[in-house]
Amino acid sequence: MDLNQSKLSKTEWNNTEVSVDDSEKFILSVVKNGFSDVKICENMNKSLFQIVKIEKSGNEDYMFKKYFEKPIQEMVTKYGVVSYIPLNFNMKKIKKIDIMRLDNLDEHIQAKKNEIFEFELISLCKNILKALHQKNTTFVEHLYTLVHIYRSNIPDVNAHVLAFVEKVIQHTKPRTNVSTLIKSAVDVIEKNQTITKYQNIELFDHQKKLYTIFKDPEPKLVLYIAPTGTGKTMSPIGLSEKYKIIFICVSRHVGLALAKSAISMKKKIAFAFGCETASDIRLHYFAASVYTMNHRTGRIAKVDNSVGDKVEIMICDVQSYLVAMHYMMAFNGEERIVTYWDEPTITMDYESHELHEQIHKNWKENRISKMVLSCATLPKEREITNTIMDFKMKFGGAELHTIESHDFRKSISLLNKDTKCVLPHYMFENYDEMIQCVNYCMNNMTLLRYFDLGEVIKFIEYVNVFGHVIEELKMHNYFDDIEEVHMKSLKIYYLEILKRIPQERWSDVYNAMLSKQTYKYELTRQIRKTTSVDPSQSKPGSVFGKMNSVDSANTSNTHRGLLLTTRDAFTLTSGPTIYMVQDVMKISEFYIKSSRIPPSIYENMIKKINTNGILAEKMSKLKEKIDNIKGNDDDGGDKKSGDKKKGNDKKNARREEHSPELRRLTIELDNLKSQIQIMQMEQAYLPNSKEHQKVWTNTYDENAFSSRIDELMVLRIMGLTVDDKYKILLLLGIGTFDNSIGEEYLEIMKELAYSQKLYIIIASTDYIYGTNYSFCHGYIGKDLSNMTQQKIIQAMGRIGRNKLQNDYTVRFRDDDLIKLLFCPRENNLESINMNRLFCSDD
Repeated sequence: MDLNQSKLSKTEWNNTEVSVDDSEKFILSVVKNGFSDVKICENMNKSLFQIVKIEKSGNEDYMFKKYFEKPIQEMVTKYGVVSYIPLNFNMKKIKKIDIMRLDNLDEHIQAKKNEIFEFELISLCKNILKALHQKNTTFVEHLYTLVHIYRSNIPDVNAHVLAFVEKVIQHTKPRTNVSTLIKSAVDVIEKNQTITKYQNIELFDHQKKLYTIFKDPEPKLVLYIAPTGTGKTMSPIGLSEKYKIIFICVSRHVGLALAKSAISMKKKIAFAFGCETASDIRLHYFAASVYTMNHRTGRIAKVDNSVGDKVEIMICDVQSYLVAMHYMMAFNGEERIVTYWDEPTITMDYESHELHEQIHKNWKENRISKMVLSCATLPKEREITNTIMDFKMKFGGAELHTIESHDFRKSISLLNKDTKCVLPHYMFENYDEMIQCVNYCMNNMTLLRYFDLGEVIKFIEYVNVFGHVIEELKMHNYFDDIEEVHMKSLKIYYLEILKRIPQERWSDVYNAMLSKQTYKYELTRQIRKTTSVDPSQSKPGSVFGKMNSVDSANTSNTHRGLLLTTRDAFTLTSGPTIYMVQDVMKISEFYIKSSRIPPSIYENMIKKINTNGILAEKMSKLKEKIDNIKGNDDDGGDKKSGDKKKGNDKKNARREEHSPELRRLTIELDNLKSQIQIMQMEQAYLPNSKEHQKVWTNTYDENAFSSRIDELMVLRIMGLTVDDKYKILLLLGIGTFDNSIGEEYLEIMKELAYSQKLYIIIASTDYIYGTNYSFCHGYIGKDLSNMTQQKIIQAMGRIGRNKLQNDYTVRFRDDDLIKLLFCPRENNLESINMNRLFCSDD
């Protein structure tokens, strides 16, 4: 694994300057402010008073009468299920200016109804009362939503509306049947977009614990274990409210993600990547104390990186830690600094690695007495006793704190090579092995997020209906209230049932469930082998067929779930997919071949690529000449003199404007740019486009994800000196993360990944750790069969990181890896190496 310990590129630096979106900023502000108030609870949604922006005091009764009383009275009159007695009104005379404001905003309010919280509450009440009136059990679904959102922390919600909501809940709850809710749990709980929309933004429990621990400034070692995608990497932003942070990231992607978020929060950061001395450290402009200004632009021209007294977060790689540590200690007392080591288990699954010596040196020479070891798969306290004792001996009086969280808000389905969901009740025919697996899952609840909720519900229903569960574990006895029913409680309930199924019944249950097991995705159309028509030979206006059509009889089992550019493309929904493999080239070539692009189209694309390649080479030489001329025009002078620099800037601008040679080269460059041929993949071969879905599924699913790469981006790629196959892949919406391809190509792929414009990213093992882009689906290739259990979990952690509850899957091409995931391990190589390397002895 190549974990690059080098200086930041210009592109990487510039990318950290691109601010995150407003919703992400809102979450980051909670993470930041949460250090001062761990109970912080915010909500992005608005009540009517927040929309109209008038005072609540004295106007609440009027607003209820004007906007909410009529729809409430109408539903009560129509359905007659619950009586309605309004609160006592004490109507005050509303100000004329407020009446005028409301009259002017009436149309706006009606148009914004979907964004006003009270109208959402009233709508849910109406659905509940209507269903009750019709004796329809669907009222339970609406009630569950109402119960979970009506206490959302949204300011200034109308008290009269809340009173009515509470009355509806009190009337309806006793009439609910928990089993009805559980049967529809996938839609009502897992995919409930209304609950997701109105959920409060607050700290995860593990963040609350971390911040509370650091209220005390004494020396400490914190073992910080929490699932991926739950905010561990952003926690330093909160810690930096009190401490100076040195953030060590073995994988630079993580550090750059933190930098981007920290800069968006106006945090003062510095970078130490590939450093040999302190002179290699670079400060972000926010952190600069000493600098010179560009008088022409009014911006900072040059920063004195040797003065870092303002730095709040120092982001460094493993190689640069000791340099960064001494740099930070030059401006701050040791007691004010926290070392936050992200993913310390990276490389620990190797017997030996080039970074091991540096990791050991960092630990041995570390002088910071407050350290966080943050990792989703960090060994347990009992497994790294040597490391813990070494830290305590080095820093007398240091306390050990373990934070272990199993928070999860999404379900991510695991699929085997046949694209069937994997759960304990499908995996083990042997009763003792099943019980061993259940006990292991109970002790490692992070695995619960990878239980497919739909399959869990099928099992729960089956054992309840056929009497394979003891009385106290039947649904209506186990859950007292619908508020107790949620994803985590259902999955724990599933494990409890498995654990207490009598051994003599297990064989019947196992065989019955196995016989009912289905594919996660059924093929929607059977493709028959036909005589294809080359589009170059078809008549104008005719629809051409596929070249080399796939015979479903021969491929349905061999490559089931793998033909992602043709038959199985529709299974990749909602967002991009990451395919993790050892051999990037092999899988890349497979997808070019399996795309079945007709020879005439393929040859035409290669011809255009070659032509563009020649133009790109000429353009590169012209750009170099232009840069040289501009550089020679600079007549020097004292670089530190603001007046001379200002004068030189003006002179250079005039010379560039009037230089005949420069004008000639610029015109020639523009001419070459105009000759570049625009390329786009034929829509019938572009995965999940309308035309492509029509060919392969006969339907169109707008949720099926397709790439969104514009012409300008295609031109940038075509101008790179990379193998033609990577350019063809790009036209299919497929990018690759492989350090061997080239830095410029890789930076463009990262840009596309961040903006979610790629259909698939094929990534080498370098990216199993620390790829913080949002993926909805992931493949773990056959050639990764030697991974440890911890590394498998890290690979799975790349999926399901975005905010919404979409359809997430992790798909294994080797079923043995799945068994490794769910079974206790005999030897933990990561813990062995940590005890050896995180130690002060030689």
